[in-house]
Amino acid sequence: MIEQQSGASLAQHAMIAVVGDIHLQWDLFDVRYFNASDYDLILFVGDIAAYRHQGALPIARSIASLDIPAIVMPGNHDAVHLGQLVAEVLERPTVSDTLGRGHPKRSRQLDDALGNVTMAGYSRHRVEVGAHAINVIAGRPHSMGGPRVAFRRYLAQRFGVDSIETSVQRLVSLIDDSGDEPIVFLGHNGPSGFGDRREDIWGCDFRAEEGDFGDPDLAQAIDYARAAGRQIVAVVAGHMHHELKGGGHRRWLENRDDTLYLNAARVPRIFRRGESVLHHHVELRFDGSAMAAEERLVGD
Repeated sequence: MIEQQSGASLAQHAMIAVVGDIHLQWDLFDVRYFNASDYDLILFVGDIAAYRHQGALPIARSIASLDIPAIVMPGNHDAVHLGQLVAEVLERPTVSDTLGRGHPKRSRQLDDALGNVTMAGYSRHRVEVGAHAINVIAGRPHSMGGPRVAFRRYLAQRFGVDSIETSVQRLVSLIDDSGDEPIVFLGHNGPSGFGDRREDIWGCDFRAEEGDFGDPDLAQAIDYARAAGRQIVAVVAGHMHHELKGGGHRRWLENRDDTLYLNAARVPRIFRRGESVLHHHVELRFDGSAMAAEERLVGD
């Protein structure tokens, strides 16, 4: 939790909102709330859609009406065909390649619906946040998690990425080309190396053997940036829902090596508690050297 601070102290902080996996849980209240807020930037970690691409487009158009700069990382549910998604879950890449022929068209439709909001993926974005500047480096879009590259046909066509190794190369080039400002890595799924238990921040809760379900390419990119002397203030992602299959909740926040690691995937992000309907997001405060995070539940 962040301690209460004076107005003068708070003014020195950049304010960033992180919105976890939406899965259609976004409405006009969210737009009005964020447009009236003090946030300098909103980061969306992906999965705007549920299981139908068309369902995501009205949500994307609503996000486009935000007055605050925003960046959206496409998730594994975004711009994909349901059969394609099922094929990836079953690890049938050839079937997914066949069903993924429409992926580029669906991706363009999502990008168009987002309007001036940036749709990210293998991209870098220098952003002014309050009195500070940061580099947002967006990792692999449409991640399914684990040690393999999903939706390889689309990623190969669009980004030249068909393996973990080529993904690392693409991310390293983004790091090399970025400025000296502190880095925030944005992914749909987080990096590997944070535990192999179901309750770990990106641990697997849907297999009896559990396991580390983080992205190894993102982990290697973070290691590369740190070895190059870059300041990494946060790694922001989602995908692995807070509520675990079989019961319990995962750890959603961790600090390691002066870097804040955040999993914002509280699903559903809009829910009822007593007589109140609450909308979830995470607030980040950046003082120029370090990030701090706090969950926010806003009632309508």
